[in-house]
Amino acid sequence: MLAFLPLPSEVDLRPLLAEAIRAGMVVAVPESLPDGTLRPCRLRSLEPSELETDAKGIAVPRARDPVPVDQLDLVLVPGVAFDPAGRRLGRGGGFYDRFLPTLPARSASVGVCFGPQRVPDVPVEAGDHPVEWLAMPGDVVAAQPAPPI
Repeated sequence: MLAFLPLPSEVDLRPLLAEAIRAGMVVAVPESLPDGTLRPCRLRSLEPSELETDAKGIAVPRARDPVPVDQLDLVLVPGVAFDPAGRRLGRGGGFYDRFLPTLPARSASVGVCFGPQRVPDVPVEAGDHPVEWLAMPGDVVAAQPAPPI
């Protein structure tokens, strides 16, 4: 599983991550690389001494042990806003839009947000990549493809 360590405005996944680590699951979080790509890195602990803050202000493991993309069955994706078609408004770097197409076909992508972050429509640009599911506290729904124009 690839998840994210939340910024203050994002859904706090730390209880889920702690339980997954306790259960022996391979848990990874993204490291943002200078070339604009994401690299999944193994998260072994949520202890503050095991984490540091990267240049973007995001918590990452001090030890950056890569996890191969083909080992990811589930990817939890943050965003500023999501629409019912799974389109997302990120923070402008395009990291997830470049990363999601590299996943194996069996991997599920889930946008994680608070209810008010689910909006009727998100503007789309070339290269944007939607998620397949939307998860909000108390609700998980399949993203519905947008009807053709």
